[in-house]
Amino acid sequence: MTGAALETLQRSLCPWLKGALNRLETAYAAQRLGHAWLIGGPAGSGKLNLALVFARRLLERGAKLELPDLGPEEAVAAYADRHTPADHHPDLHWLFPEEDKTAISVEQIRGLAAELSLKAHAGGAKLVIFEPADGMTTAAANALLKSLEEPSADTYLLLLADQPGRLPATIRSRCQRLDVARPTPIEVAAWLGVSPEDLAAAWTLTGGAALKVAAVIADNKSKETSKLSEQLTLISEDKAPIQAIVDSWVKGDPELALTWLTRELHQQIRARLAPGSTSVTDRAAVTLHNAWRDLTLRRLFEQHEKAERLLGLVGSGINLELGLQALLLGFQRGST
Repeated sequence: MTGAALETLQRSLCPWLKGALNRLETAYAAQRLGHAWLIGGPAGSGKLNLALVFARRLLERGAKLELPDLGPEEAVAAYADRHTPADHHPDLHWLFPEEDKTAISVEQIRGLAAELSLKAHAGGAKLVIFEPADGMTTAAANALLKSLEEPSADTYLLLLADQPGRLPATIRSRCQRLDVARPTPIEVAAWLGVSPEDLAAAWTLTGGAALKVAAVIADNKSKETSKLSEQLTLISEDKAPIQAIVDSWVKGDPELALTWLTRELHQQIRARLAPGSTSVTDRAAVTLHNAWRDLTLRRLFEQHEKAERLLGLVGSGINLELGLQALLLGFQRGST
């Protein structure tokens, strides 16, 4: 059985990824395709979709493929189910953290090396996708170096990274680099078939990650903005137990919550630095603005730095609970 999610992500493409795919195809046609590519870009920008489409191109020996646009509903469903076990091309190796783990392990890399030492089942190329490459453990990254330094014939490695800088320099220096840009609000609105104004709440909540915007709109998660604002307001007024809020963030979608928080803090800082301006346009934002009114500009900068640092560590295997406790305590009035 072939998984519907895998089929969807291999046979259609998010429209804003066409430029990046063209660069890969141009390199392939000119026989300048390096054996390892580091594909960087924000979470939710469609890097896996790009990698799977290009992998299909290589595994099917470069045949020109019909490639319809991937619609938002199909994209949300496919990404949600992408790790569901399914048959795929025997020469496609797709590494992602195993169940109940947050990082690609050294055991997975060692098993991959054994597979790559064998001839391709179909007699052509062998493809490996690392999702996410910047989620490898240090031991796994070190083990991968041998495959990067001594690649077997017709083997291509596609390393997907939300934050390429987290990868060791020894890995980055051995890869060609391709950056996937975040699409503009106008592009995302057109893709979703909504107006840019209807996109605003979801865009703020997700930091503009197109696939996450689509998921938020599909699940009606925009209401989370009001919930998060209310939680921060209650903390600032010492009216809510911080541990209960920390637990809800950890068990929910901490990346989404921290993305929203960093953007709110950024807007508040900009408003403080531009006298006479305001960062609030709706009732929930006004409430949050008033709740943070007593925090100094220095404290806002400190909180922004903490939130950004925690956001960058989501998925790295660290204990988020302690970091969130320290971050949220910083919003209490009178905290130092």
